[in-house]
Amino acid sequence: MPMKENKSAKNLLWAFLAILAYNVTATILITAAYGVFSEETMQAHYFMTDALIAMVQLGICLIWLVRISRREGKSFLSGDAFTQPYVLVSIPVLVLGISGISGMWLGIAEEYLQGMPIISESLESFEETWSTIYDESYLWVFLSVVLVGPIVEELLFRGLVFHYLEKFKAGWFPIVVSGIAFGLWHIEPVQAVYAAIIGMVYGLLYSRFRDLRLTILLHVLNNFLSTLPPALDIDPVQSTIAYGSFLMIIPALAILIQMAVTQEGTS
Repeated sequence: MPMKENKSAKNLLWAFLAILAYNVTATILITAAYGVFSEETMQAHYFMTDALIAMVQLGICLIWLVRISRREGKSFLSGDAFTQPYVLVSIPVLVLGISGISGMWLGIAEEYLQGMPIISESLESFEETWSTIYDESYLWVFLSVVLVGPIVEELLFRGLVFHYLEKFKAGWFPIVVSGIAFGLWHIEPVQAVYAAIIGMVYGLLYSRFRDLRLTILLHVLNNFLSTLPPALDIDPVQSTIAYGSFLMIIPALAILIQMAVTQEGTS
């Protein structure tokens, strides 16, 4: 049953405030850290800092979601996704397919859009950030990029933001808007494009199954494929993932189209 809509501007405001609260908290923590440590130290421990901040944000998001659950009798983990065999079989297809879509966009940007200053500058900045990924212990990279970071992002965008947007207007509205917000939140234009697409995919999956555990799992696995530990970050493994991701684009799109048809029928 489609949920009852409450077209109050305060729901849109709460969605915005959820994102703002995350960014303000992160800014405060980073500013405090710079007050204690030198700029060189902060730059040398980027992923450690990000992981620690994400842990604080995790606590804030969990408290916020628990309060909503208790006040409104709403569960964010009540879906039946993990009891359905076809969903379990679809998970690796979706993970690889989403990775393939991201890789395809980056390939198009590098090959055909380099003439656009905003794209070329964004690609350069994006590559510069990731070129330092193994300058720190992989433990901090794993916590920041693969585990805690994705969990917080799912609690924030598919939990809080999606919740408030859906209270304003159900159906495709929270899927599309929360996805676009997720993309814009990544700031880097080249990253924002595929992040928005991924955000809408996760929004569709959450709308269908009502279980954040599913989107968290997909997000974690997707980030793991792009941030392998040093022992696995070798050409044969990378090539296998690249080919597998490319081959799974069409099957993943077929699964998503079927879910979109189902979503349209329940909107």
